[in-house]
Amino acid sequence: MNPRQEVSARRRVPATKVSIPVPRGDRVSRPRLFTLLDDARDAAMVFVGAPAGFGKTTLLAGWARQRGRGAVAWLTADADDNDDRRFWSAVLEALGGCLPVPAASPLRHLAVPHEPGTDLAFLAQVADALDALAQPVLLVLDSAQEITSPRTWHGLQTLLRHQPAGLRLAVSSRREPPLPLVRARLADRLVDIGADRLRFSAAEATAFVETTGPRIPADQISLLVARTEGWPAGLRLATASAAKHGSLRDFFAGRDQAVLDYLTDEVLAPLTDAQQDLVRAMSVCDEVPAGLAAALTGRPDAEVVLRELGEPALQVVRSAGTPPVHQLPSLLRTYLRAELLRRAPDRTRTLHAAAARWFADSDRPALALLHSIRSGNTTRVGDLLHRHAVSLFLGGDHRVLRLALAVLDDRRVPADPLPALVSAALCLETGETSTAGLQLARAEAAWPDRPSAELTVLRQLAYSRLAQLDRSPAQAVRAAEQIDESLAAGTPLAGLATLHRAGTLVARHGNGAAREAVVRVLGAAEEQGQDFTVTQCLTVLGGLAGFDGDYQVMETLARRAESRQPIHDPQRSLPAAQVGAMLAYGALLRGEPADCVDQAKRIGRLLGAAPARAARNLRLFAETLHGAAEFELGGWHAGLRRMRRARAHLGAGRACPSEHAALCAVLEHRAALRLGAAGQARETVRWAQPLLTGSGELLLLRARTQLRLGRHSAASSVLRSLADGETPLLLPWVAIEASLIGIQAALAAGAPERAARLLGSALRAAEPAGVRFPLVFAPPDVLEFLTSGLGGFGTSERFAGEVLALRRRLSTPAIPAPLTERERSVLRLLPTQRSIDEIAEDLTVSPNTVKTHVRGIYAKLHVRSRRDAVAIALQRGLLDTDVTDFTV
Repeated sequence: MNPRQEVSARRRVPATKVSIPVPRGDRVSRPRLFTLLDDARDAAMVFVGAPAGFGKTTLLAGWARQRGRGAVAWLTADADDNDDRRFWSAVLEALGGCLPVPAASPLRHLAVPHEPGTDLAFLAQVADALDALAQPVLLVLDSAQEITSPRTWHGLQTLLRHQPAGLRLAVSSRREPPLPLVRARLADRLVDIGADRLRFSAAEATAFVETTGPRIPADQISLLVARTEGWPAGLRLATASAAKHGSLRDFFAGRDQAVLDYLTDEVLAPLTDAQQDLVRAMSVCDEVPAGLAAALTGRPDAEVVLRELGEPALQVVRSAGTPPVHQLPSLLRTYLRAELLRRAPDRTRTLHAAAARWFADSDRPALALLHSIRSGNTTRVGDLLHRHAVSLFLGGDHRVLRLALAVLDDRRVPADPLPALVSAALCLETGETSTAGLQLARAEAAWPDRPSAELTVLRQLAYSRLAQLDRSPAQAVRAAEQIDESLAAGTPLAGLATLHRAGTLVARHGNGAAREAVVRVLGAAEEQGQDFTVTQCLTVLGGLAGFDGDYQVMETLARRAESRQPIHDPQRSLPAAQVGAMLAYGALLRGEPADCVDQAKRIGRLLGAAPARAARNLRLFAETLHGAAEFELGGWHAGLRRMRRARAHLGAGRACPSEHAALCAVLEHRAALRLGAAGQARETVRWAQPLLTGSGELLLLRARTQLRLGRHSAASSVLRSLADGETPLLLPWVAIEASLIGIQAALAAGAPERAARLLGSALRAAEPAGVRFPLVFAPPDVLEFLTSGLGGFGTSERFAGEVLALRRRLSTPAIPAPLTERERSVLRLLPTQRSIDEIAEDLTVSPNTVKTHVRGIYAKLHVRSRRDAVAIALQRGLLDTDVTDFTV
């Protein structure tokens, strides 16, 4: 047969079948996966296996285009390839098409016999032709799940058995193909990329969302990744939904028809009717423990079907543990649950009722209560609530308790004080003290003649918590002292009662005894699975560590507490805000202002408009930290203004915690002086004096002021009074700040030896506490002195290097030249359109003096006109001095 006849013996192959797919415009490069593929050049095979929508084709096409057309033969499989003659015609077309032109390789003209998959001579010719190539070729077989014929696979198996040196094979499929993958794995000659590796990371998801057009808020991306579990198709569907509906609300709620259609066509269509019915039934549960599927469906073989659904060919169900717990992908579960409720509400309620009975029999009260709520059985809800409300509250199952209380008829509550007390306790944890008071009144109206110990202690705890959040410290102590610990000892509330009483020790400065008591409660609560009590203990211990200056311990405990909190629970939470305050404070002291700002914003979201005094103080604490961090990030005027507003709303009453007042004063005074706002600095000192009488922080403010006035000797004298230890510091880290003021005074006085001693002292104090803030954001003269001393700090050398490296990484711009007080006065009058003469008259100075100040303002603001000066001043916040626009 001549070459022309041999070529004609091949079947026609569409060009699209053997062409590398063109990447989508919104494709995100995935270098971590390309690196996996590139690093395994000695591997015989690449297998990319995952269900639909995981980006298998996109990955291989991107990798193939990166390698270059001459090194890659591409074949997109379809149902026609079950005819092995068509398949081998396509293989040869793909291989021949990637060879250099001209090329004499037999692959260009080799004839395809009638049954190529079993024709050993033909397969040997293919192998010899591949071995003769100057460099190996990569054959990509995409969508291999379309090939189901054993004949087609037999020929490929035979070719691979010869292991031609000129061939590498990359296969993508929804299921493992009948190829020698196991042998390749054992020989370490297989690159295996499965669904877990194909899932998008948070960073990849962010990059993908940014390329798609519709704006998805940054704070929703982590939720989006969690709900889609990094499934690439899920992310693509989400961005399409956001573009269509303007938000992700319909996508998250399971209402987007396009998403449902995709899941139905791509995920559910390959399943049998029995498998689909089981999947829909189990969608009413987030997790399905062994045995529950049978209870939901009445199928004794339910566990067998679940194992089938978890096999690589389907991967619809994930199972883990012994005995196994089964779970549908989150997105699939959401849409199936919504569709079931829409199309079959009666069956939905029946399934929830079956789940409620199963969980109740399995001693899982939280899930039993949740499914009872969803089944609409209020009688069962009431019974479960009465039996398990206290244990669920202590276990941290607050969301399900709120749902249960909401579905109960209001007429039930006055007749039974327990639901009212639980409702009050839940309101207190969100700072809703007014609503909590109403619930306590309901409980009092229904109080029985002979209450149980548990009921009595629960009431005492509710009043104690109310006093903690909305009363004076003295009232809080008195309320805690009313708790009967001996009565509580026989109830699950014993640990929480001890924790409340420990607060009285803290109020009397018995931190050591309080810590010991809280540690004991923590250990018992962890053993009993009382997550709420555990979180409360960790928060108290974190606060005590902060008071003692153990800021790294404070952050560690706060993160442990944070890990106990529900993920993506929109419910407001005072405990979560308290944890956030410690994390924000720790971030600032670590010298990470951006992290501090993020945490401060989160605190605001967690608190909302909760009216409790504790919530108000936390909001203002967060605003102070936010302002200080904003200042160090270069938002000098905005940050200083934020701190001033927070201080003004904090007020000067006794309700202001002294540590909080000290933090406000130290941070705002420091920023005001650095920016040249001497009037605001004086205002801060006047505010702090009655609140911080006898504290070391007042001496610090005085030393700073003396240094600013150029009175270096006076500043050093004040600092010596502080160093003698007779004046206590409310904030231990402030001793480091005092050392830096001393360094500045010593340098100004020409005493470098004293400055060096103080710097060494500051480094030794800062390192174990992890406090970098005063050093990282020190004035330029201190930073220059620190830099010049490198190599002579001994054991503190590494820490000094870390401080300077952090300063370089932050790249904070230099603070602009400050306006003088008189320039500020003139600036405030520029927007009024008064003439120079009229301004001079208002300020009782000469017009020439005003002109001099105006020239100084123009120079410092880098402007040339009055209008531009006003615009820049407004932009920087120099004209916004109103403190009444900040509502709390």
